[in-house]
Amino acid sequence: MELGMWTILWLGLVIGLRHALDPDHVIAVSTIASRHKNVWKAGIAGVYWGVGHTITILLIGLAVLLLDLSVSEQYDVYFEWVVAVVLIYLGISAVRDARKGQFTARQAEVKRGYHRSLLTGMVHGLAGSAALMLLMLSQIEHVGQGLSFLLLFGAGSVLGMYVIALILSLPMRLSKSDLFQRRLVYGVGLVSITFGFILFFF
Repeated sequence: MELGMWTILWLGLVIGLRHALDPDHVIAVSTIASRHKNVWKAGIAGVYWGVGHTITILLIGLAVLLLDLSVSEQYDVYFEWVVAVVLIYLGISAVRDARKGQFTARQAEVKRGYHRSLLTGMVHGLAGSAALMLLMLSQIEHVGQGLSFLLLFGAGSVLGMYVIALILSLPMRLSKSDLFQRRLVYGVGLVSITFGFILFFF
């Protein structure tokens, strides 16, 4: 059964927003956003993550639409391993910097943090509920509809990660205690490392 255009657009946006809430995505962004005292800069980091994520989704989605490719479940397992490695790396970086006392992003490091967020988003492009996105593409008969779906999926991811990054940066912004801020980043790093190992081995 062919889906209506408005149904496709609505589902693309909703699935994109849902995708942003995947635990590995939230944890990855938290290692970046929690280091910003400026909530707006943290939000921009979330936008970069969403844009990177959308780039990967568009590339894979267009390959599925134009070349009629399918993505094996085995590839999804491999990709989860890559995501696990990224989470462990981000966690180790956060713990290391917190131990050194460099637990907030300095002005010179903000731009580098945006680039890191972009690359992290690209790596996470097919993790978790992106499988649902590919299932939806299999139900779409026209390339135009599929492209619209992909763009709305990406927009939902960008919006979702922007809001999540804003929220995650609030404790750092509201706290006046350097000790609390340091422990916060340290804790976020440990959570990222732990979740990465869980993804890798389980």
